[in-house]
Amino acid sequence: MSFNSSFKTNIIFLLLLSITFCQRLAKDYIGGWGEKPISINSDIYRRILDTTEKYIISEGYSLEETDILPIGLFKQTLNGINYRIICAVKKKSKEEPTIFDILMHESNNEIKMISSKNPENSSTDLSDKAKKSMKNAIIKYYFKNLYEIKELNIEYEYHNIDGLYNYAIYDVSVELGNKNENIKKRVLIIYRNDRTFTVEEELKAE
Repeated sequence: MSFNSSFKTNIIFLLLLSITFCQRLAKDYIGGWGEKPISINSDIYRRILDTTEKYIISEGYSLEETDILPIGLFKQTLNGINYRIICAVKKKSKEEPTIFDILMHESNNEIKMISSKNPENSSTDLSDKAKKSMKNAIIKYYFKNLYEIKELNIEYEYHNIDGLYNYAIYDVSVELGNKNENIKKRVLIIYRNDRTFTVEEELKAE
């Protein structure tokens, strides 16, 4: 390889590295939302959940009769530290949830709520590859019983969530079966920017 060719290769590599670094910097430090793990052992998460519960109560829900299912936690560094929790809220006696997208701000070690939205139901045609990935995620979730999927229906889907690109929520009804039984389930599935589907919650009704 000639010197010029090697030099050009190194320049291209450095440019790509710079672009990747700038994208990561923009995401983590200049207003982008970065997803964080949900851990009950985290002090900040417990305080976010406490603020969430107070807001849900103010909306007329009773914690005794309602399940709050956190399915996404995000952090943003912009004018301080902002947090965002996406959760499903549903009556314990029902399976159908309402999705809440709640924005909070941390100041002087206090978490204060800023606003709340309910993402709108949208729809898209999933490719065969995406459908297969979604089915694989469900099979993995119920793997212990060696089920196969008999039928799958997307009840609701949420794609246009402000500021969260390549992130979507699917509310899915599914019929599974094995040689001993058939069962019907309803689950919340998350699609992330690594192009994977994950079953986050099973929507149980008492």
